[in-house]
Amino acid sequence: MSLLITIFGGMLLTAVLYAAGRLGRLSNYWAAVLAAAIPTVAYLIHAIGHPVGLDTVTLHVIAYPTVAVLLGMINSEKARRQHNAHWAPRLLVAFFLVVVTMMAGFVYIAGQGLPPALAQMLLPNAQGKNIHTGFAGVVEHHQGAAKGIGQHLKMEDRLARLGWQVEVAGLAGLAAGNPAAVTVRVEEGDARPVAGVTARLEIERPGQNERQQLALADGGDGHRGVLPGLAAGTWIARLHLTRDQDAIVLEHGFEVR
Repeated sequence: MSLLITIFGGMLLTAVLYAAGRLGRLSNYWAAVLAAAIPTVAYLIHAIGHPVGLDTVTLHVIAYPTVAVLLGMINSEKARRQHNAHWAPRLLVAFFLVVVTMMAGFVYIAGQGLPPALAQMLLPNAQGKNIHTGFAGVVEHHQGAAKGIGQHLKMEDRLARLGWQVEVAGLAGLAAGNPAAVTVRVEEGDARPVAGVTARLEIERPGQNERQQLALADGGDGHRGVLPGLAAGTWIARLHLTRDQDAIVLEHGFEVR
């Protein structure tokens, strides 16, 4: 589910729930409490079963109660007697609304990048180019990270010596939350499938240790599997190919929109 939908849709839901509570003759206090609690609890339950970062959870937990507090202040007995709320709490609530909106925009851009139309307008020399502005993750600095380039060249050399040609289909144009079929073909120079190859796919986010394993079944003309619905952002697919004593590990970065 898109961050913009959960943030601003949840804020709109908070306002609707507050209005429903007041129409149901709840007190101003309890209408605000329920309007803040229901979307917050619902989102926390949603976040438990989905790969959501703590920064994103924090934004939602702040946004919903802020709207409820603002509505409660505007419709309080004291505000009605004074025909308006005091400027200090209004300024404080407005400040938090601006902060939530800005942070939601930053998190959205970090995970999914600038919208293409906006990137074409803001970035220099961007016209007519395929631009990727999403955050690709942290840069690893441990001892094994320095071996990454050498490992890649080693695998390319091993593929050349074996005469294998590897083709991966299904990792382009992915939509967030939608499962996708993935096909891996391992062929020899004459386009014949290589027999006896076992394929396994690992999916992970850059800079995170948690990995998802995907077994690929051999269908004769290729190894096939179904990729689960992933969150939007940049991902890394690590393909493991084995046959007897031969082992190949290939990495490929892809994006989910």
